[in-house]
Amino acid sequence: MEDSKKLSKKLDSKKFNFFISPMLEIREVSYKYKNFTKCDLFLFTSKNGLRNFKHHKKESTTIVIGNGTLSEAKKMGLKNLINIDGNIEDLKKVVILELKNYSRILHPTSRTLNKNLSNFFKSIKCNYHPLICYSSEKKNTNPEVFENFFFSCKDGIITLFSKRTAMAFVKELNRFNLIDKCNQMKLLVLSKVIKEELTKQGLKNILITSKPNEESMINLINQISSQRSLIE
Repeated sequence: MEDSKKLSKKLDSKKFNFFISPMLEIREVSYKYKNFTKCDLFLFTSKNGLRNFKHHKKESTTIVIGNGTLSEAKKMGLKNLINIDGNIEDLKKVVILELKNYSRILHPTSRTLNKNLSNFFKSIKCNYHPLICYSSEKKNTNPEVFENFFFSCKDGIITLFSKRTAMAFVKELNRFNLIDKCNQMKLLVLSKVIKEELTKQGLKNILITSKPNEESMINLINQISSQRSLIE
C-alpha cells in the first residue's frame, strides 16, 4: 500500500484517477540471526526484505536489485551498496565478479524461496543462506476498490510489479468473473516472466517496461497517456 501511494504521487493527478488495491499482505516474521553473523555479503532483492530485516551492518557490502530498493537502503544508512538495475539474470553477472569460492551470502527474503538463486550460488561454490524475515500472503485487502475499478473504467491501466502479485491478481479476476473486462484494459508489467504468467491465464494487452523498475513503469504510463491524448 505504501509503495502504491508513493507511485501515485509521482503521476499527474489531473490525468489519472487512482485505485489502490493491494494483492499481497506483507507480515514480519521472527528469525534467528546468530547463525548468520559471519557473512561476506548481504543480498536484498526487494524493499520488503530490507524493511523486515533488523540486523543491518552499514559498512558491509550489500547488493540490492532496483532503484527503489537502493533508495530504501540509502534511507537506512547503508553505505557499501552495489545496485543491480535489472533482474536476477543481471544480478548473476555482477555477483560472479564480486565473489570468490565459498563466499557467504545472506539473503533476507520471504517464505517463497528462489530456487533459481539457490542453484546459481551452488554452481559457483558459494554458501547462500536465505533468511526468512517476512511472509507474503495472497490477499485482496480492498475487494470493493478492486471490483469498482473494472466497472468504472473503460480503458484503465493496471500495474503489476511481481509474479506473485500477478498470480494473486488473476485469482481475484476469476473470483469476480472479470477476465473479459480486464482484457479491455492495458496491463503493465516489469518482466517477461510476469507477462507469461498472465498470458497463460488468457489475459491480453500486456506491455513490458523497458527496465524492471518503478521509473520505467512511470515512463510507460505517461507514454500511454500521451498517445491517448493525441488520439482524442
